[in-house]
Amino acid sequence: MAVEVTVIKSTVVAPTIIQQIVASMPEWFQLGGAVMWLLLFTSFLVTIVSLERAFSWLIYLTQKERPVINDIFAFLNKKEKAQALICSQTIQTPALLMLKHGIETLPFSPKEKMHSYAKVQVGSLSQGQTLLVSAVITAILLGFLGTALQLIFSFNNISLMQTNINGAVIGAIANALIPLATGLCVSLLAFIPYKIFQTQLQKLQQHLENIGSEFNHICQQKQLITNQLSEIMKLQEKRLASTADDKETETVAEQSEMPYHYEFKEGSDEVNVSLHKDMKDLQKTSQSSLMDMYKDELNIPIKKEK
Repeated sequence: MAVEVTVIKSTVVAPTIIQQIVASMPEWFQLGGAVMWLLLFTSFLVTIVSLERAFSWLIYLTQKERPVINDIFAFLNKKEKAQALICSQTIQTPALLMLKHGIETLPFSPKEKMHSYAKVQVGSLSQGQTLLVSAVITAILLGFLGTALQLIFSFNNISLMQTNINGAVIGAIANALIPLATGLCVSLLAFIPYKIFQTQLQKLQQHLENIGSEFNHICQQKQLITNQLSEIMKLQEKRLASTADDKETETVAEQSEMPYHYEFKEGSDEVNVSLHKDMKDLQKTSQSSLMDMYKDELNIPIKKEK
């Protein structure tokens, strides 16, 4: 007589990847609740941004730009603008790039262009500062949120218990304080590098201001900045004087050769152009295009009347 034996195999569901990750975390992390994962993500972002900013500042601080700046000022004292421009391109630092743009602007005033470019350089090195400040506040708020949620859930479970309530309350409070302590740690992790980078940023701003002031002083002393707008204004006055006698009978069409009135502002690269009273609104043209308009006439020497 044959006996049949049936073997029943038990099937065990393998844990998923998420469950494996959760199980691998420390016990105190699991007791902190779901907010701990948000704090972990925040700390990850803070670490990445801090390392990237630290690497950028390390590259900047290790570059020796002061000898190059001294060479540029020495060439400018000799009025050798071409050599100074070549020297400014040897190292890519904010100060040298600012000087490069200033030298290229000569003989016109480079003050405004250098000031705007310095802002761009400071802004590029201040990237990530906003994220670090946001992380400081976010981490603290997440810590308080995690503590509040843990207290709510723990006290709700304790209310259903009948024995050993005192020990359960103490344990619930201890577990609820874990997210708050973690949030404060993440906040410090973001606040410390933020203050370090902010201090370096202020030093860079002061450094660029000093370099710009020294550059403008040398340009003024060596007369590297010239103002040819006065010659254009004289030419304008001469043309207006030549047509003053016919002003009453002239029409707009007859004044098509010179239908504009130019206003120049000292220290500005723009020229305000006002049309004839019978024409339309104000327009603007750049100083460089106006110089090109009168280039030929400025180069022709005006003969003095006997």
